[in-house]
Amino acid sequence: MKTLFLILISFLLGEGKNFDLQLKAYLDNKLSGYTKYEFQIMQSLEKFARIEINTEKKLKIVKNYGYLPVTLYDKDNNASSSLLTIKLKLFKNVLVASQAINRSEELMDSMFTEKNIDISLLTGKPIDPAEDILDHRSRVFIKEGDILRKEMIEPIPVVNKGDSIVLHAGKNGVDVTVDCIARQEGCIGDVISVQSVNKLYKAKIIDKYNLMLVE
Repeated sequence: MKTLFLILISFLLGEGKNFDLQLKAYLDNKLSGYTKYEFQIMQSLEKFARIEINTEKKLKIVKNYGYLPVTLYDKDNNASSSLLTIKLKLFKNVLVASQAINRSEELMDSMFTEKNIDISLLTGKPIDPAEDILDHRSRVFIKEGDILRKEMIEPIPVVNKGDSIVLHAGKNGVDVTVDCIARQEGCIGDVISVQSVNKLYKAKIIDKYNLMLVE
């Protein structure tokens, strides 16, 4: 991982170098899911003779801040537990809308550009560029320049409201079929309302044309 360090504090003691190396190895491991990261230690550490990362406790990340459990030692080797506050930039490859996309519009690769961006302040979960989005549509209006997130998209329905479908029912290997009209849209596995004459049923979508009665 390419790591760019933005450490504003340089230690006057030799232990500072050791902690830099310890922190680099620790963050490389914990932040391996990002293409790169930048960080800045927010506290002055010059008065401490030695600093050790407490690996028995977890690094907590909240937006663009990390809270790292450490043990601090003074010049007399007295130890105290503390949290080191680290300001973070966390980079990932994401899909960015190159045009405005209307609600319920079918997604195409040409609508997006792949960029490496700091997502530490991003709300929601970004879509991995390796994911196939071609069988999805927009759930909301997407502005040009928006980072595509999972909350913004949904699968394209295989059954639409008003479609003619076949409702399957029966037990013990007997298949009873009834022609129906879909009253809701849905994807494979969804349970929707269908109508035959004047009666409504609940049915699970098997494929575009066949649904199974839900009792």
